[in-house]
Parts: sequence; structure tokens; C-alpha cells
Amino acid sequence: MRFAVAGWSSLGCVALFACGGSSDSGDGPERSGNAEVLANARTLTCGNLQVESGSIGAGQTVQGLHTQTLSGTQDRWAEYVEFAPGTSITCTYALPADVRAADVVAAELGVNYRGPLKSEMRWLFEAWDYAAGAWVLVGDNTFAQSWKWTATSLALGSPQRFVSGGPVKLRYRTTSSADASLLDLLVVRVQPAATDAGTPGDAGTPPDSGTPGDAGTPSDAGTSTDAGTPVPWEGVSSFTYQLTNYPQGKLDTLANSKFNLAVVELSRDGHSDWFTAAEISALKSRGKQVLAYFEIGAIEEYRPEWSQVPADLKLGPVDGWPDEQYVKYWDERWWPIVKGRIDQALAAGFTGCYLDMVVTYEEIPADAAGTHRADLAKKMVALIARINQYAKARNPAFKVMPQNSPELVDDPAYLPAIDGLGMEDMYWSDDTACSESWCEENRVNAARVRAAGKLVLTVDYATQASHVADAYTRSRAAGFVPYVTVRALDRMTVNAGWDPQ
Repeated sequence: MRFAVAGWSSLGCVALFACGGSSDSGDGPERSGNAEVLANARTLTCGNLQVESGSIGAGQTVQGLHTQTLSGTQDRWAEYVEFAPGTSITCTYALPADVRAADVVAAELGVNYRGPLKSEMRWLFEAWDYAAGAWVLVGDNTFAQSWKWTATSLALGSPQRFVSGGPVKLRYRTTSSADASLLDLLVVRVQPAATDAGTPGDAGTPPDSGTPGDAGTPSDAGTSTDAGTPVPWEGVSSFTYQLTNYPQGKLDTLANSKFNLAVVELSRDGHSDWFTAAEISALKSRGKQVLAYFEIGAIEEYRPEWSQVPADLKLGPVDGWPDEQYVKYWDERWWPIVKGRIDQALAAGFTGCYLDMVVTYEEIPADAAGTHRADLAKKMVALIARINQYAKARNPAFKVMPQNSPELVDDPAYLPAIDGLGMEDMYWSDDTACSESWCEENRVNAARVRAAGKLVLTVDYATQASHVADAYTRSRAAGFVPYVTVRALDRMTVNAGWDPQ
């Protein structure tokens, strides 16, 4: 797997995220151990914040409560809201237009708090009960560490009383004058009946991605409608990702897990011992969707196609991976290699493909194709679109999911060519917080893909409990489906309290 790198097109500083903000702690937020984030939840953000008493920080706005960005003891003023001693505020949260109050079967608050311990100062989270006509206590800051960002979720039991009568109303307050407190996240998550994680209706309409017609017509397979038809992802609220070291060379461990989706190698040995149609069918019969992993921008020496790739098609070793070479992925001689892998995935009955080394376009010299970086990006999008067109002409339900390089969303041909996006290192890279400028750029662009109705999977590499909790909490708050494991991807990791068991 590759470490995600900065895109060639810089977006600059995003509103409400401080430019040049320092990360003064590598520690992630802690999390309450007895509250679980809802599967398949819809996240509601505060539409209107009213200060009933006290005050909030100068220049801070409600947007600071919409997404979780801080951990440890980080202190970036524009990314949270500070509440002065004696403050009481209310926030309202409207249900999405496509969710009826009667359909809500579960609800919870998502919180990221930094401030004093409850023993020093009690801060209350309350919700308006329409049935009782009164504020009821949901929780307080019992879960929190002293002045360290601590994430949790607080259940809204019997949710109909909070949604049947109007928008969800929350109140956050204290009567104490001891100290201030900070919130980096205050959202409501609701779970409607019979929802899934990735249908286009879940995320609204694409605001800036163009239409399927932008991509043009297929040049080599299928019809013009094959490329842009959204393919629903039914029931995907969790996934696992394992590329090597399958026990006894079989997928039984994955089949027996509770994950909804699995990303696995096209072959059990990384070479030519392909997983069979019977094996993939057995996995799918256990309720799993299965994506076949392979690279489209590079090739490793141990792959069976290595000898078929002309020497002049190779562009030098991938940094940190001496047995792997970048390739001229735009060269027509590369297409038979990619096509063969798609054919193998189709023959084995995989749900779709998971395409790695899209980042090649960013990492090779900008003039590698005799042009420039922007042209390399277009050539990568063209290859992904060709894969989509070719595969869907043979199986319209076949899904195409590239990994990393979410900035390709700027190309109007990209979204019609994909059914989802996989992202590495969104929040944690081997237990180191992802705090570089490109990290936020990736998160923003991945959110644009999700807003277009595409499923976004995030895989972070961490083993420390607080870092695992941070990755799951932040990913779910953004509407993504998270997984945390080790970079070797040589095992199925089940994170207690976060992954289905």
C-alpha cells in the first residue's frame, strides 16, 4: 500500500481550518467505552446556534461544530467553539428531506469535548422532548479527560420523542463559573429504517461534479449509458481489507466475520493462484460484497504479467518499494494487462475492483508523457473511465473503486467513472496523526465524492486505542465507512467496540 501524497493541484486553506495550525500532540481523542456509533447513520449538523446566556469565542461560528478535526491537546481557534463559564446554547438539527420522523429508529449525539473534568465543572448535554414538552438530560462530561480532546457518542433513547414535532433540539450548558469548555463536534446521528450507507439519496445531489454526459461516450466498449449509471451499495456499513497471509490460503476467516464488504487480492498468492468463482461465491453467500485489489499505475516483479510489460513501459522503482515499477499507464500497450485483470475479476464473480496506484500520476516526473501534470491526471481519469466502461459492458452491476488521489474529482469525467472511493491515511499513518496540509485537502475532496452519492471507505493505520477511536469517530462523522488496521494488510483486524463482532 502507498502513503497518500499531496495532490498536484493545491486547494489552499479551507474556510474555518487554520492555515499553518500546529499539531502539538500526537495523541488522538479518547472515547467513551459504552457508546457505539450507529451503523448506517445520517449525520445532522447544527443549522442554528442560539446563545441563551454567557458567550462563545470571538469570531467562532457554528461550523466549528460540524466536523471533528482536533485531537490530543491541539488548539486551532477556527476549528472549534469555546463556551464561556455560565453559558447555555441551543442548536437545531433538521432531518434530511428524504427522512421522515416516523422512519427514525435510533439516534445519538456525536461529541468531541475538551475542557475540565466533571468533578471540576459539569457541562450538560440535553435534548428537547416533544412528548414531555421539556428538556431532558442526555449526558454530561463524565466521559472526558482533563483538557484533552475526548470523543464520544451519547444515545438518544426512544428517538421518536426528539424528532416527532420538529427539528432535533440540543442544549449545551453549565451553571458553573469555574472554567470554559470547547467543542470540536456536536452533531446528531439518526438511523432511518431500511437505509444503506451508499445510495445517492443519502448525500444530496452533486454540487459541482458535472453530469455523466461530461465524460463523453465510451470509445471501446458498451454504450454511453454504461459509464455513468450509479450502482447502489446495499448494506455497507463496515469493511475489512486484507491482501496477504490468508489462513491456509482460504477466505474462511473473512467469510465468518460480520463485515459487510471485503477488499482482497485478485489472487491468494499475489501471483497467479487466482481466487475461484466458487470461493468468491461462498464469501458473497455470507452477505459480503467482495472487491478485487490490483494496481493500475505500477507493476510488481512477482506479478505474472511482469514479463509481458516492455522495458520502455516501465518508469523506475516506486519509492520505498524496489521490486515495483511505475508504468506508462496511458500507453496502449498497458491496457491488455489491466484488461486481463478485469477479466479475471469478472470471471471469479467479484462484486467489483479496487484500483491501487492511482497516485502514479502524481509521483512520476511531470513531463513523463511529454506533457505536464494536469495532462497526467486526465490520462489517469481516462484509464479509470475505460475500466468502468469495459467492465460494465460485461456486468452492469460491477463496481469500480479507485484508491487515493481524491482531487481527481475536479475532472468532470471522474465521478461518472467510479462507484466509490477508497482512502488511506485519512487521519492516522502508523499511529502518527495526519496533520499535513494535504491531509485536510484529501478529506475535503473525499467529502465531495461522498456528497455526489458515492461510497467512501477510509483505511487508517493505527494500533493505539485512542487513535483507533479517533479514526472511526471522525470518519463516520464525515459520512464515510472506516476501517483501522496495520499497514502490512496481512490480517483481518476487528477493533472491539468499533467493528461488528
